[in-house]
Amino acid sequence: MNLSTTEPNRYANLAIHAGPSPLGTWLKAALMRLMAPAPAKPRLRNRESEAAEVRAWADVVRRTDPRFADDLFAAADRHEAMVD
Repeated sequence: MNLSTTEPNRYANLAIHAGPSPLGTWLKAALMRLMAPAPAKPRLRNRESEAAEVRAWADVVRRTDPRFADDLFAAADRHEAMVD
């Protein structure tokens, strides 16, 4: 049994608005403000923390590509030993 032929369309008489509702416009604007990315705070970086990040990445890569991991460890050592 096909319901579209046996029952009248109950949405046929609803008025169609030409534009967005004021509530919908306000809600969208409020949600966009809430979801806006916060400005990034600059991280204080130093050679030790940067070298530690590279060493952590080298630990992850070590199983799949030990030679590349060795290169990363060496680069971290060089970076940490650099003089400003």
